[in-house]
Amino acid sequence: MPVTGAAIIGLLPEIIASVFMFVVLLGGVFAGERNSGIVGGLAVLGTLATFASAAVLLAIGFEGTFFGESYAVDNFALFFKLIVSGTAFFTVIAATRFAGSTGDAPEYMTLILAVVLGAMLLASMRDLFGLFLALELATIPSYALVAFDRSRRESAEGGMKYLVTGVIASSVLLYGLVLIYGVAGSANLTQVAEAFSGELTPVGLVGIGLMVSGFAFKLSAAPFHFWTPDAYQGAPTSAAAFLSVAPKAATFAVLLRILVEGLPGATATWTSIIAVIAILTMFVGNLSALRQRNVRRMLAFSSVAHSGYILVAFAAIQGGGQETGVQAILIYSAAYAVMNLGAFFAIDLVGEDAKSFNGLFKTQPALALCMGAFMAALVGIPPFSGFFGKAWVILAGAQSGSVLVYAAVGALVINSVISLPYYFGIVRNMFLEEPVSGGTAPKDDGGVRFSVYALAILTTIFILFFGLLVTLTGASGLL
Repeated sequence: MPVTGAAIIGLLPEIIASVFMFVVLLGGVFAGERNSGIVGGLAVLGTLATFASAAVLLAIGFEGTFFGESYAVDNFALFFKLIVSGTAFFTVIAATRFAGSTGDAPEYMTLILAVVLGAMLLASMRDLFGLFLALELATIPSYALVAFDRSRRESAEGGMKYLVTGVIASSVLLYGLVLIYGVAGSANLTQVAEAFSGELTPVGLVGIGLMVSGFAFKLSAAPFHFWTPDAYQGAPTSAAAFLSVAPKAATFAVLLRILVEGLPGATATWTSIIAVIAILTMFVGNLSALRQRNVRRMLAFSSVAHSGYILVAFAAIQGGGQETGVQAILIYSAAYAVMNLGAFFAIDLVGEDAKSFNGLFKTQPALALCMGAFMAALVGIPPFSGFFGKAWVILAGAQSGSVLVYAAVGALVINSVISLPYYFGIVRNMFLEEPVSGGTAPKDDGGVRFSVYALAILTTIFILFFGLLVTLTGASGLL
């Protein structure tokens, strides 16, 4: 089928990301000893250009479906592309010094841009097998990012566990997609929706179950979350921060597109499955985080819990909660991106041990205030970003009319209370404890520090652009 000018315009963010991916890699070859700064600058420019192109397409209202309706460019996809490219922008700024110290800055930045490319393609896919390829394009470079720090044994261990479980997850997901394809006779979501509009066959039910399980692996949802703490602890901090946000947001996007556009006739089935997974994920994530003394592992289990919070919004996409549920997923994804990314970067400056944060307000008051904002946001305290995400999830659940979703919303509230001790344990250490004698001094890394301060501001003033988010998510075009 011919590639039209409109298709090229719709693919502009992906084209820019692809071009800069190769430019960064080649730039490292020709830049010589100065390759760290040059490559870092090129990567920053690439992510900024990618973000700008997606923002322009969203601003002018560009929409369309291309390649036999297998690829959609709409407000929904562009919203998630902004999240992916925006988080990548802060990540490459924060990662420049680490990547330069390893001597492999071109490779590290190229891997980040490869994940960006796969994640953005993923947000637009409307074809079962196309989305699988895009998901693998986003996932395979992630394995290398986790195992990138060759100076730490934990990095290799985390990368291996991530690789093994990722392969299993991909196999389960692919099998589920094949079964759905077998029932529908087509990989296009429009045809899938027609085939699943009536009573579910046993094969179709198994396909949906396997597909949701495969995505649960990718999203760190319990009981498929066991790779997450080791992968996030072993990965370079910038990689762990990026992987906890960008590819996960894109995976939520494509799962939402499949369920809403491809399986609306099976809503009662997949909302019930997801509600149970959401409840289990929230409790497993928060109860596991309570036992952690390593802050990075704590945030890894926190990431599991937040996947559960977002899955509650998926379960609420029924009855009167359909539109609000979709909005909640988009709003929570944006809110979680700024607060979690910032929390990981703060760890990069201070250290992984909880005691490293003792007395931080006395030695680094600005950094302590930023970390305090991130912790409050992750709990869901107003006016920080996390509050608005959770509030919209609760609103969607209340409108759903489902007893099971009401139970999931109740579990969300309970788990928000459970999370208080481990989040505010860090705050207590920073403001009430004395600095540890002989402890590790906070690192002086301007790129990481800039990212932390900028993300803390965004987390704090989230309310100022919340109205715009509500408008954008309400016009996502998915329903």
